[in-house]
Amino acid sequence: MRTHEDQWLEDIYRNTLPRVAGVIHRMGGHLEMAKDIFQDAVIIYLEKQQQNKLPAGVPAEAYITGIARILAIRKLKQSGPHIPLDNMDGDIAVPADYYAPPPVSKPVLEYVKAAGKRCLQLLHAFYYDHLSIQEIAADFNFKTQHSASVQKYKCLEKVREQIKQSDYAETVS
Repeated sequence: MRTHEDQWLEDIYRNTLPRVAGVIHRMGGHLEMAKDIFQDAVIIYLEKQQQNKLPAGVPAEAYITGIARILAIRKLKQSGPHIPLDNMDGDIAVPADYYAPPPVSKPVLEYVKAAGKRCLQLLHAFYYDHLSIQEIAADFNFKTQHSASVQKYKCLEKVREQIKQSDYAETVS
């Protein structure tokens, strides 16, 4: 005469083991590993059941499959291929063009020249000659420092806009 527990266990094996084996197979495991992990998962489930620590409303099949998935991840992590770093030198290489700068259609100086002679002089004075805004305002005959700062900003915006349009034109063509 079979007991209720025997029938339950047989049903669990019949219905859940194939699902667990499929999960473990997709993770790179094999059938023997799946059987071992499945049995461990069933034991963990039964222990949790005895301790009344099972979450309410979760079917046994889903819980056992979840436990098996976690156990498989741990086992595959531990037994995964361990290759010494000395053997990896030939396998890992940085592509030759990794550090190459992106192709530039025109040097930035060409964009600055296209913004106008006055912008070229103003930006040169600020960025290359390291003149302060006060000095630039005096040298370029601006009424205020704010006017010089605004003009520098407008020059930079002209250059940015030309670069954007140039990049857009190259992308489209």
